[in-house]
Amino acid sequence: MNWRATEYEDLHRIVMKEDPLDVDVMSRMPDTEQVREMLRLNAYSWVEDDTVIAIAGISPMWKGVGTVWTLISEEARSRGVALTKGIHWFLDMLRRDRGYWRIQATVERGDDRARRWIIHLGFVYEGTMVAYSPTGKTHDMYARVRG
Repeated sequence: MNWRATEYEDLHRIVMKEDPLDVDVMSRMPDTEQVREMLRLNAYSWVEDDTVIAIAGISPMWKGVGTVWTLISEEARSRGVALTKGIHWFLDMLRRDRGYWRIQATVERGDDRARRWIIHLGFVYEGTMVAYSPTGKTHDMYARVRG
């Protein structure tokens, strides 16, 4: 498994499920030096044979606190153990090397597979956010808090 700093082009190379909001992630992020630098510093891509399998990133809120996000291809979904190991590595690196004491994530309400996975990764349910997503879908907030 090869995780490396994310390049802007990885957003276009990952093949997502057939959801209009997920098909071409790059189209929602402008190609600016600021976005490219943000990805290089805060996201990692799982790449095999020039194919982007998954991307994991964090959006820092303030020192020690950030929201993690993932882009997961169907290929990654079929390799759940490897994906989970890679995400554990990413989360541990954020805590150990970057000093994050609170890492949070949201899961779309009703996505039981994602809910079970986020709990397996050590996150705890904190609350519900109504009409949270760009399409107005409800999400549940989960967090891993050190201490």
